[in-house]
Amino acid sequence: MSANWGELSAEVGLRDLGGSAGSKSNKDRPVDAGSWPESMPMRFVAETSMTLPGMGEAGPGCGEWYPQEFCDECGEPRFGESRCEQRGCPACGNTVWRRRRSEKVATRLGAARHVAEESLEKRAVHAVVSPPEGEIQTLVDVQQGFRDAYGLAKEKGVRGGVAVFHGFRVTERGKRMYEDAKGGGDWCAEDDGKLWAFVRRHQERVERGIGGGDWRALSYWSPHWHIIGLAEEFEADDPDAQGGWVARRIRSLERFMLHREKGYEDVVGTSMYLLSHATFESDSSSSCVRWFGELATTQFSPENELTEGELETVERKAAEAAGAGAVGDEDSERCECAECGSASFSPIWEAGAALMDKRWTERIGRRQQKRLAAAFEWAIGDRQPPPGLKNPRSEEEALEAFEAVL
Repeated sequence: MSANWGELSAEVGLRDLGGSAGSKSNKDRPVDAGSWPESMPMRFVAETSMTLPGMGEAGPGCGEWYPQEFCDECGEPRFGESRCEQRGCPACGNTVWRRRRSEKVATRLGAARHVAEESLEKRAVHAVVSPPEGEIQTLVDVQQGFRDAYGLAKEKGVRGGVAVFHGFRVTERGKRMYEDAKGGGDWCAEDDGKLWAFVRRHQERVERGIGGGDWRALSYWSPHWHIIGLAEEFEADDPDAQGGWVARRIRSLERFMLHREKGYEDVVGTSMYLLSHATFESDSSSSCVRWFGELATTQFSPENELTEGELETVERKAAEAAGAGAVGDEDSERCECAECGSASFSPIWEAGAALMDKRWTERIGRRQQKRLAAAFEWAIGDRQPPPGLKNPRSEEEALEAFEAVL
């Protein structure tokens, strides 16, 4: 950072950096970046420097169709949609990225609960830790806040777990609009029943030219950390003894057993909700999901603690739980080859080796060899569709481009 926070705070009072987190005026005040002094280094101000999943730009090639697999029986290429899996991407932030991270949370927590020796040690809780009003104003404050949240959670009995940072809450106006929508208002058709999904829809309507507004107009800065962690008990809250911080247990999670789906599904469901409005710095790789205590990445390794069979079970159960109800980054209905009906496929990157297998190529025939070779060369960049067909945005466009490549 090229500037000094002390200099900035001298120029603009802390309480002027976004207003009081709990005040009524702040709750219903749309954030107008243009109202900030031009000389202010915006990267220091957490409220205006941080964003939500899906509110950024798509990664290179995201949404384009290209050859992804080929049939193991006949060699027919199959096309799929490329996904950048970046948290800021409008298409991936609340679908693929959120699902993948939830799966990882369920895997790591599930592994830790499985190796715990006593039943009580397998218990897990969902809690929330909130700082005093106005304490978290800068990006530096947010980083320190993670450490303070870990420390308080451990004081309350959480031996280790994951912390998810939330920087914003929905305004009273936003909640009223949401309630109106559930009652059959103008937004009802687009609302999926979740408050933060409704807030995201507010911005999507602008991008589609049908009204709405910036998601910030329905939210206000109110930082807090959600904790999912191992805890036999969660001690009572005492803000006076905690420097004004508040820590409360929301609920205990489902009982965990290695082969029981409900334990994984509960963790995935909770994580999916929390990640829907997790908060992170724009244009930064800084994580908004961090492990601490006994489950810190330097302290616990599922690969070292579980047998190969146990780890395979935990990973499979977590993946199944995360896949249920995920928003379409895979097309589950297209599980068979359109050419021969086989359900066995290999990644397109393995086509080069397959085309070197004389027995296999003789079996699939000359026509399929040519089709697979063309798809493989397209996928690795050695052959490109002509101008106008280079970046297909649908399967139909991809098939048209493929015919041109052939």
